[in-house]
Amino acid sequence: MIPKRLDSLFVRLLLAQVLLVACGLLLLGGLLVVERNQLMAPQYAVLIAPQVLIAARTPSMPTTQALPAYGISEGLRRHEALPAGFKLRVTAMPAVEGFIQELHKQGVQVDEVWLNRSDGHFKLWMHVQVPGSEPVWLSGHPPAMFPRWASRMSVGLLLMSLVVGLLSLSLARKVTGPLSQLRRRMQVHAHTGIQAGDASHAPLPRQAPPELLEIDQAYRTLSERLQRNERERALLLAGVSHDLRSPLSRIRLAAEMLPESPANAAGVASITRNVDHADRLTASFMEFIRAGVVELNETVDLAAAARRAVAGFERPQQELFCRAPPTLLLHQAHELLLERLIVNLIDNAIKHGGVPVEVEVLQSGDTAVLTVSDAGPGLPEQGAQQLMEAFARGDASRGLPGFGLGLAIAQQTVVRLQGELVFTQNGSQHQVQARLPLAR
Repeated sequence: MIPKRLDSLFVRLLLAQVLLVACGLLLLGGLLVVERNQLMAPQYAVLIAPQVLIAARTPSMPTTQALPAYGISEGLRRHEALPAGFKLRVTAMPAVEGFIQELHKQGVQVDEVWLNRSDGHFKLWMHVQVPGSEPVWLSGHPPAMFPRWASRMSVGLLLMSLVVGLLSLSLARKVTGPLSQLRRRMQVHAHTGIQAGDASHAPLPRQAPPELLEIDQAYRTLSERLQRNERERALLLAGVSHDLRSPLSRIRLAAEMLPESPANAAGVASITRNVDHADRLTASFMEFIRAGVVELNETVDLAAAARRAVAGFERPQQELFCRAPPTLLLHQAHELLLERLIVNLIDNAIKHGGVPVEVEVLQSGDTAVLTVSDAGPGLPEQGAQQLMEAFARGDASRGLPGFGLGLAIAQQTVVRLQGELVFTQNGSQHQVQARLPLAR
């Protein structure tokens, strides 16, 4: 599991560049070693040829005696046959082929070359034949195939790694910096919308990649269009709601001024009831609009707001009670908006869940958790998202009063506060939790 702070596009891009450079250096180093061996093998064959001729033409030289030879530690030794055990034939390797060809020019015929490892060292075995002598096996410890590691190589590698790391860091920041800025802007706009003079709506720097500049421009155009549509929708709903209240008030007043008589009592009551219903609907419209446009510029005591909301229902403690700390402050919030959130959740729990209803406020790390629990069966599977849409109602709620705006207003409020609305089941209790960040 990769830690969250390391699992980012910037880190992945940086690691990919460093890994690519490291693989390139290893490949280059391998090619240099192969080229070095191919260049040195013929020269080494010229230097060692005289000792090979002597060893091959001296049949009386005992196998325990070593003939000193250039570059071969412990010298050359004669053998009657190859040793048992693991060994590798290297006759066809490019460097060995050059070595054999140069020995042939010096009068030494080599038809087989083997490599084995014994006593912690590599040993080279050659099947050698010179004119006038019987074929013989010669062995010796060859010079190092790989160059020795020097301190200046460490310093050079360190400096090169530092330069590559800085260049990779700069390149990764140039690519991911504007992308991170665009991501943060989208997150802010998803919660709060685009406000006039919003600093996060500033365009990306011109040195950003052209593809990101095009994405940013397209997003800005889409955001401005959505914001304009949202403003027009809010104005339309507010205008309709406001304009409806005046005729509704006149209708109610006219109904109440009718002469009281048994004949028209039922009609007056029906008119008054329908006018009240329409008035509550327009009030819900206004509340839904306000939840999306009110400014979040207040510091609110969530615990006190919860206690006031519970007290406003005027229900006995065995039906509705609240558990909250003395104080729990939320910054960049709105008092009326929070109170309406709590009231809507409590009202929804009482209507659709049933008493007892428990309201709990607590702090969990850097998050304030508002939990409303009721005795109801809870929401149907996969039904929470649908019921948080405006005017959506479950089948079990069709016969109950309401307009389907309570959860939509609650969801809109929680999203604007950059929180999360979660529905859970705790034993026999259904719970809805509003998790709100304390600092934003």
